[in-house]
This record gives sequence, structure tokens and C-alpha cells, in this order.
Amino acid sequence: MELSIDWKVARGLGCSGYFDLIEHLDLDAVSVNQVMYLLGLKPFVFRFKKSYTDVWGARRKITAELLPYVSSHPIQRMEDLRHFRIPEPRRDPVLKAVRRVVRRFKGRRAVLFVGRAVFAASWYLCGMERLLESYLLEPEFAATIGRMVIEYNKELHRLAIAEGADLIVLGDDYAHKTGTIMSPALFREFVLPGLTEVVRNIKTGGAYCVKHTDGNIWAILEDLVNTGIDGIGPLEPGAGMDLGKVKRAVGDRVCVVGNVDVDLLCRGSAEEVHRATRALITSAVRPENFRTMVETVHGYGRYPIDGTRSSAD
Repeated sequence: MELSIDWKVARGLGCSGYFDLIEHLDLDAVSVNQVMYLLGLKPFVFRFKKSYTDVWGARRKITAELLPYVSSHPIQRMEDLRHFRIPEPRRDPVLKAVRRVVRRFKGRRAVLFVGRAVFAASWYLCGMERLLESYLLEPEFAATIGRMVIEYNKELHRLAIAEGADLIVLGDDYAHKTGTIMSPALFREFVLPGLTEVVRNIKTGGAYCVKHTDGNIWAILEDLVNTGIDGIGPLEPGAGMDLGKVKRAVGDRVCVVGNVDVDLLCRGSAEEVHRATRALITSAVRPENFRTMVETVHGYGRYPIDGTRSSAD
């Protein structure tokens, strides 16, 4: 599965659209988020506008990449929080996308929703620097904004599952190449309780939950697994997250996901890509390398492989 696939990769593989690409490569899951960009934001928005305001009031900038990024934040002070109007989860455009994917693929492919828990959803509203500072200097601000987004996301996830979502991938990143963005102690105080609450809500609703985070997460790996997640990835190899070591440490409790370096997909050879796979895609990925990655998975079959087959068979 892929959380998102850049349009340039799809076109490079000769596909007319996202659904066509899913069918062409026979992927096991369909991301409703990518469909939301087509339904919730009309194509002319991406063609003629450079930014838009999302349902939370955050400004998002449109670039040549697939995913718009947050460029301004509506909340900076406690006073802003007191007067902030929380959007209605039932009006979130992702639900329309869930229904669209369910009609087309339910029962044949997993319906995947990339959701949020507490950290990213909070800093989208106030900025990452402001949020991290508040952990140390203004904990009430961090706790208040965190509680607001936790409740919203829990309700949104319940609605998405009721509409037919099978798998929710929580997309907050917690680390960089050498360690966590915040100290493990601050993570356990401000992020972990809300994350655990969101994971339990997903599992109670009847869906699977995979935790996504880039970076070196060894310091909080046990914390993440103990939330009750079903899988963890993408296990960034350049950040020291060796798949074999992670498998030995927690593989009896969660599915381990990913571990092919994005840089390899961008600049490696087909033979190098043949030996590795990874769930995270950027628009710099060579289309032929992406195809090689998928075909290698199909060629070897399900884990564990017996070592006798190859993608050429």
C-alpha cells in the first residue's frame, strides 16, 4: 500500500488517474486522502490558485508536489483558543472521499484513511515551534489545543469507519534522523496519552491502525507499540531503523512496515530497488523504480518468502 502517490509518478506509468493506477499495479489499499484532493478541492483550484484555507482555518500552500503544506496557523495564544470555532467532523471532506472509495473498492481492496492524533494536528494550528515551546513554557496551551484536536479526530475516525474505512494510518511524525523531535519525557507527557486514546478509539470502532512516523524512534518504540497499534512504519533506514532489529524487538506484537530508502527510489537502479521496498513515495521517485518495487512484492508473495521465487517468474 501507499499513503499517497504523486501524479507525476502515475502519469509516468501511463495511468490516467489514481483509481487506474491502483488497478494497474494491483495495490491492496486505496487512500481516501488522495481521492479527497480531487473531490474536496476542484482541479481548477490546484491549477490556478497558489493557496487555500482548510476547514480549521489554516492556510495551505499549493506547490507542484501532491500534498499542500501548512503555511500559516490560526492559533497563537490562549485567547485565540477561547474564541476558536471547532469545525464539524461530519462536514470533513474526507468522508465524501471514503464513500467514493467504498463504492468502488469495498471488499476488493482495503479502504485506507490517513488520519491524525494529537501532535501534527496541534502544530498545524499553531506552528511546530510554538507548540514545542508551549510544552516547556505554557503547558496549559499545549493541553488545551491537544484535547481539542483529539476529540475532533476521534469523532472523524468513528465516522470514517462507519462509512467503511478498514485501516487508519496515523500520520504524525515524531522524529528526525538522530532522535525524537522532543524529549521522550515530553512525548510521554503531551503526546502519548492522546495518541493512546485515539488508537483505542480506532480499534474499538472496528478498524486496523498503523502508526506512521519517520526518523529515529528507538527511544519511543515501546511506547508506540504499547498503544495497541497493529503496525508501525515506514522505519526509515537512513535514521537507524533497521527492519530486522525492529522485527526482533517488536515484530511479535505489530506488523513492521517499509524500510526501503526513498533516496533509493529516486536515484537507485532497478536491480537495487528489486532488493528493497518502502511505503513512502515522493514525486521525485522514478516511475520505473516504483513499478519494480510493486512487482517485486507480487513476485515473492506473502511473508515469509521461501527464497525460490523471483519477480521474473
